[in-house]
Order: sequence, then structure tokens, then C-alpha cells
Amino acid sequence: MLLRHICEVCGKEEVLSPEQGYDQGWDYPPQMGQFKIISPRTCGNCAINGTLWWAINMEGKQADSFNEKQLQTFNRILQEPESILVT
Repeated sequence: MLLRHICEVCGKEEVLSPEQGYDQGWDYPPQMGQFKIISPRTCGNCAINGTLWWAINMEGKQADSFNEKQLQTFNRILQEPESILVT
């Protein structure tokens, strides 16, 4: 299975298997976290404090105040794995 890995902090995108992503330090399901659950989606170089998960859990941000980038991340996560599956 190949998945589009998208870092929600820096915007880096790579097509990798879950194992390759994990080996390269990506925080991405199914190796790290679960599909459809809000958790950081980051590359191996970025911290979690710029993620949607951080905004919700640490800053108390609500869905009605998400910016466009956060809203896109939210919708992509809710539609995983279909939204990131490479066919």
C-alpha cells in the first residue's frame, strides 16, 4: 500500500509505504496513530506544535475557528485512508 504523506507543518509531500514513512520519521497512520483520528501528521523534521492536534488539544481551538489549512487537514484526516491512498 502506498500513501501520500503530507506534513501539515511544512507542507512536504512524499508517496511512501507505511513502513517507509515510519522509517523516515513520519508521524502517520497506520504505524503512528490511527486513520480518521486527529493526531499529528508530520515529517521527521517538524515539531507537533504547528499541527491541528496541537491547536485543538493545547490551544483549545474549536472547529468553527479553524483556518483554511487546518480545515483541509481536518477533512483529509476524516476521510483517511481514501484521501491519501495512491492507486
